[in-house]
Amino acid sequence: MLRKSLFLLALMLLSSHAFAQGTETGGSGYIRCPTGQQYVYLYQNLNNFEWLASPRCGDKVEILGHEDILGGYLRVRTADGNEGYVPQAQITSTPPQGARITIAEERPLPPPAGQGTNLPIPQPRGEALDVPRAEIFGGYSYLSMDTGGTTRTGFQGWHGSGTYNLFPWLGVELDASGHYKSACGGVSGLSCGQLAFMAGPRVAYRTGNIVAFGHGLLGVGNLRASSLGLAASETKLAWAGGGGVEFVWTERISLRVGQVDYLVTRYTQAGATQQQSLRMSAGIVFRLGRVVTE
Repeated sequence: MLRKSLFLLALMLLSSHAFAQGTETGGSGYIRCPTGQQYVYLYQNLNNFEWLASPRCGDKVEILGHEDILGGYLRVRTADGNEGYVPQAQITSTPPQGARITIAEERPLPPPAGQGTNLPIPQPRGEALDVPRAEIFGGYSYLSMDTGGTTRTGFQGWHGSGTYNLFPWLGVELDASGHYKSACGGVSGLSCGQLAFMAGPRVAYRTGNIVAFGHGLLGVGNLRASSLGLAASETKLAWAGGGGVEFVWTERISLRVGQVDYLVTRYTQAGATQQQSLRMSAGIVFRLGRVVTE
């Protein structure tokens, strides 16, 4: 029994030595993933294990150094220039067999059980977040419309928009809203409504599950009033500036918890030559596609 134990210990030592010889500092190796996983974690440092990147199975890396802690970590440089640490067991000197298989839009899996059980779960940094190619918003909206002097009238309605993201931080937005009121101006039977159609650039800041954005929009507004089968309508230039905040609920859905816009129109029928209104909205955002940020 003792002889068998000594034999197994010697075999383990020889295997460890052979592995180290195959992954010497200054040499190269290949990413070896645990069974069922397509990525491993590349940590920026070994103090707080901040997640830097997710190299894929079979990626070739340059070995820069070795740290003998927590079972051993190798400092490596990936093909795209990222330098960080991976567990020594996840680097092999043997080239991968055949073509590497990757899954489109796959998010990194959690670290496998037993790999640094006391390590915190890595949190994505801003630049590593998935950014949708398009975002479609729809929801409720309230318009506080300037009707001259200190007088304001409240309208309720809907608000929708679509954004095409050119970059993670910059997109082009199309915006439409409709707001309505019965007994307009206190006159029974008189109903009013305003439609606005605008477009412009949108700038976004993304961190964790929070997206904050601002935009500038230009287009047209249409004011319509009707009573007893008679109607009057006026279409004028409109512009708006403002922004909002969203909470990313799932990969495909966000909640726009609030959006406020300063909306300016120039209807002559609204009791003032210029209307400086506030539009407040909230609703759901559908996230489509993905902007490649790597």
